[in-house]
Amino acid sequence: MAGKLANFHSAVQSLKLYRRAELPGQDNNAGIVEKLYVDPLPNDHVFDTVRTPNTSFIIGRKGTGKSTIFQRLQYDLTKDKKKTSAYVDIKTIFESSQVDSRLYAKIAAMETALPQQEIERVLLLKSFIVSVIVEIKKELKKRTESSFWETIKDSFSGGLDELFEELDELVDEIDVEKFVSVLGIKHIQGKRQEEATRSQSGNVDLKIKADPKPIEFSMGGQIGSSGKNANEVNYSDILISVFDIKDLLTKLKTILSNLGVRHLYILVDDFSELPEDAMRVVVDLLLAPLNNWSEEFVKLKVAAYPGRIYYGQIDKTKIDEIYLDIYKLYGSNDVSTMEDNATEFVRRLVLMRIKVYKAGKLLDYFDSNTDEILKELFYATMGNPRIIGYILHYCHESHLIYDRKIGVRAIQQAAKKYYEDKIESYFSLSKFLHESFGEKSSIYGLKELLEMLVVRAKELRTHSSTIFNSIQGRPPTSHFHVSVAYESILHTLELNFFLTKYYEMSDRDGKKVTVYAMNYGLCQKYTLAFGRPSRERAYRLYFVERVFDYSPILHKYMAKNQEIICQDCGFKYSIEDLDAIRWNKMKCRECASGICEVVNLSKKYESVLRDVDKSLLLPAAELGILQTLYLGADKMFAGDIASELDCSYQLVGRRGKYLHDKGLVNRAKNDSGRRVFAITDLAEESYFSQRDDDGLSVETADDDLA
Repeated sequence: MAGKLANFHSAVQSLKLYRRAELPGQDNNAGIVEKLYVDPLPNDHVFDTVRTPNTSFIIGRKGTGKSTIFQRLQYDLTKDKKKTSAYVDIKTIFESSQVDSRLYAKIAAMETALPQQEIERVLLLKSFIVSVIVEIKKELKKRTESSFWETIKDSFSGGLDELFEELDELVDEIDVEKFVSVLGIKHIQGKRQEEATRSQSGNVDLKIKADPKPIEFSMGGQIGSSGKNANEVNYSDILISVFDIKDLLTKLKTILSNLGVRHLYILVDDFSELPEDAMRVVVDLLLAPLNNWSEEFVKLKVAAYPGRIYYGQIDKTKIDEIYLDIYKLYGSNDVSTMEDNATEFVRRLVLMRIKVYKAGKLLDYFDSNTDEILKELFYATMGNPRIIGYILHYCHESHLIYDRKIGVRAIQQAAKKYYEDKIESYFSLSKFLHESFGEKSSIYGLKELLEMLVVRAKELRTHSSTIFNSIQGRPPTSHFHVSVAYESILHTLELNFFLTKYYEMSDRDGKKVTVYAMNYGLCQKYTLAFGRPSRERAYRLYFVERVFDYSPILHKYMAKNQEIICQDCGFKYSIEDLDAIRWNKMKCRECASGICEVVNLSKKYESVLRDVDKSLLLPAAELGILQTLYLGADKMFAGDIASELDCSYQLVGRRGKYLHDKGLVNRAKNDSGRRVFAITDLAEESYFSQRDDDGLSVETADDDLA
């Protein structure tokens, strides 16, 4: 049994993996992907949709399997000699394009220096294209190791070295100095023009000589009020003109066509991890041109989070949007069918891992009532493969290694631990973020909102009504519904797994509402019964009982914690004006030119945020490293930390050195010379000692029920 248990643990670890990490216990990482892949829908419907030669956005929260689909797709494409692919980890590319502040301080002293943001945009563009070509080479080299090269010799007269030489020449043509030179000239001229016409309207035609050909464009509009936007647009114009994407596509297409390749699939992972401005750069200057100008040669596959997508000039009517969260996948009929289909996916996923890793049978690890346990596993994870891996990992540590099988109670305990370790820290560490007070206040404003929702759910445990009085035991209060118009307010809480969109229904008054489920582990922590009383018809509309209408709570939160402010004139609107302002595309009615923004504030936690020692503030990546070391083993390699944070090991290495210099991380070499990291006592005391404000403040009068 010990061997099977070790195999089960490897199977569970493979579910926990972020992005494209090597699968544990497997030598052939590419081939095993095909065996392990379990489609969320029957007959591989999701994968078949992604495989079609269309531009596609694969949309789902972290851990829903977007990167796994990419791996499966790339493996499938290796069997088709008319198609090839390039995998682009856009988050890592963005990280590598950031300019060191000390280096930029020297560059800024030059009269012709570009703004730091523009330099980073240049580097981002260059890195993206270089990465695409490098990945194409990598995929073609894999094919040359098989019989593929024999099949294309007749169509390609040159040798293998010659083919790769042509790709290398494309990389060499991407000359950073050309960008900097042209943009530097533009920066000076644009600055002078803005100074001369700061408050005037007009059009200016500019010509800049850039070898080998001139660039021509026009700039117009109200320069005084939109100079920044105009500059951004013009920088984009220059980059597109100098960095001739059409020419690059033509050359790349010619090279690959000589091999008989008709379609290039570019797989862009972690798109929604980019900041909004970088997201716009990637779409406007790269993805949209590649999609619109490639004449069906390039097929984009973009992995994104729901609600964090920028399409730009990509025509949404001509692309596929494939959603991986439960409501979009399974919610077309009724709640019971949705739950059954999602639970069946959980069953197929776990069974396949056990089978491929030769770990025995389900009953070797689960109590006899596997149907009930799998349903509970679905509730605890919302069918998210990565969270399933974590829950089963915790169950392995708490039960299986002690020769105890996994039951419902084990799932509940593991879900609570996952919530406390991985999810709750979103708030507890946010006060240490090196961001503006407004950014952190916005996060803590959402903490206040979550507290209001949980308090209401706890109060409803003792609610009295005909439907509640018919329930034996504690009534479930884990779900609630709101008007569809309020979905955007809950979006960030959902993206961070405090909530999950569960279903859409009509309430008792016939109005369309969105049903949300609170995090299962959160419910375990705050003693909230989860789900419905039973599947009997009498409880079919349980989630839309009027007591579960939380729309008034959200309206109260908005009135208290949100402000609508014009970014130009600073005028503040009442929250009641929001619908009218949205109808006017968020334009300010006072100054007629400014754009209004909804700002979240946390009055309750304002003093907590202001009292944080500024010397403790760190960027999100550094805080993530500290948290991983705090929760992980005594010593960890950079690669292990990176796999937990879904980032590159190079980033961990760079940031780890910075944390070492601040005395927060020990960074030493082990006996084999590998660098290992460990958290220091100073870091544990500064960032992780228990504080009263770390959890939710949700005490109610009936807490003696717990």
